[in-house]
Amino acid sequence: MHSHHWSSLFIALGIGLLVGVGYPIVDVGLACRIPISEACVWGKAYFPLTLGVSVVLLGGLTAGLAYALLVVARPPVAP
Repeated sequence: MHSHHWSSLFIALGIGLLVGVGYPIVDVGLACRIPISEACVWGKAYFPLTLGVSVVLLGGLTAGLAYALLVVARPPVAP
């Protein structure tokens, strides 16, 4: 029974990390389509801060939601 929760936890953490790291990368990538734009310059300047905050807040929220959905969606395991 515990392996069910551990696998759900690791899947949820992977999803949260992917979203937390992926969002700032995509955001700066879209802003830097024009490399001299103000959004690109500020995005690059604040990228480390944005990455740290995004992993903790956005990644944590996504991981929690994914874990809740995975635990509810899986059928119970017979003992």
